[in-house]
This record gives sequence, structure tokens and C-alpha cells, in this order.
Amino acid sequence: MLKLERQILGSAVTTIYESHTKGVISEVERDRMLERYKGDLKKLEQGLEDNQRIVDLYDLEMERNELIKSFNTKLAELDARLKSLKSGSPPRPQKPPQQPTQQSEQSQGRDSSGNEASRHSNKESTQESESTKPKDDEDQQAIGDSEKRIDQIRDEILKAMDRLEQIEGEG
Repeated sequence: MLKLERQILGSAVTTIYESHTKGVISEVERDRMLERYKGDLKKLEQGLEDNQRIVDLYDLEMERNELIKSFNTKLAELDARLKSLKSGSPPRPQKPPQQPTQQSEQSQGRDSSGNEASRHSNKESTQESESTKPKDDEDQQAIGDSEKRIDQIRDEILKAMDRLEQIEGEG
């Protein structure tokens, strides 16, 4: 609505200048009429700035609330997964296990001279140790991975909240 009023006042100012150019009104009449409209335009511009700040603030608050809601939802999901892992019930798989990269396999299989002689023996010993690991070790590792993921999500949210605060400070 304020933008429409600004457009109407702008048209009035244009009409006044055109009327003066055509000789319909004198310079004194033009200046007197423009003074009133210029004052109205300044008030309107100030109102537009104030309203824009309110709209920006509202948008930022809504975005912040959505971010907090998303964080709380994700945190509840992680807490539920942690609780199920701690209680011993089988975890629900969400992602397939990550395959080791070729580079990490090669670096694990080489000895200090850069040969791959110990690679096969390393693989065999790794397989034996994995098969003899108690289930508790796997649960502890899963819990550790979950806690790392929670920390990562918290860091992301804190960064996003910092960005929002910077935007609010600039606004």
C-alpha cells in the first residue's frame, strides 16, 4: 500500500513539473506544491523503511524457527537411535556402510619400504580380529559414530545461527 502511495505521489510531482514546463503554473506555485509533496514522500519513504525492517525481521525469525525445529527433529532422531543402540535392540540401517577408499587400502597394506608384502597378512589379521570382536565393541563404535554426527550437526546449526545473527545485525 505504501509503495502505491509513493507511486501516486511520484506521478503528482511529475505532473507538477510538466505543468510548470507547459506554462500552466508559475515557478512559485510549482515550488509551493512540490514542498508539500516532497514532505509526504519523505514520510512515506521512512514508513517503507520501517515496514521493510519489520518484514525482514519476521522472515529471519521464521527462518530461525524452522532451523531450530529442524535441529530438534534431527536431534530427537539421533537420540532415539542412540537409545536403541544402548538398549541393545537392533539398529535401523539408514545408510549402507561406507567402503574404504582405494588409497586407504593401499596405505594400510604397505610396509615402511613401500612394498605390499604385508598386505595379505594385514587383511587376514583384520578379518580374524573383526570376527572375534565382541558385539559391545561394535555398539560402542556405532555410538561413537552417532556422537560424532551429532557434534557435526550441532556445529552446522551453530554456524547457521551465527549467520542469522550477522544478517540481523546488518538489517
